[in-house]
Amino acid sequence: MGPMRRFTSRYTNRVDKKGRVSVPATYRAVLEEGGAGLVYLKPNQTDGAIDGLTEAFMDDIQQRIDALDIGSEDRTALEDAYFAESVDLRFDPEGRIILPRELTDFAGIGDTALFVGLGTRFQIWNPEAYGARRADRAAHAKSLTLSKPGTRSREAAQ
Repeated sequence: MGPMRRFTSRYTNRVDKKGRVSVPATYRAVLEEGGAGLVYLKPNQTDGAIDGLTEAFMDDIQQRIDALDIGSEDRTALEDAYFAESVDLRFDPEGRIILPRELTDFAGIGDTALFVGLGTRFQIWNPEAYGARRADRAAHAKSLTLSKPGTRSREAAQ
């Protein structure tokens, strides 16, 4: 098996009146690589967008949560954030999913959705909201440096 593919680039797609939207073909290829043929969607409370997660990403989250004490406040909060808040959706034959109304309302998505690749995950945004957020992210990224593998960044160490 070759290296894992990643979610990259940005795509704007139309959302029909039933909430159907085409998932970009490159994103579907990444989602189908794991054999699951589905995507997990959940609200991102920090960004005001929808997170799109793979089966592998959710497996990793499950393993991290399983390392916490059963019934602990941290574990319960993370279980709520990742599992209670997420929906798993399969593609129709045309490569579309139906965005749940609760999620489109949360993210302010109307008749267009912007897919934004973030490596191991992606987000679905209201295009105007992302435009405003993108400038903030770009300004912040200018002040960052990536640490070498196996080391921690100064900010993470503090």
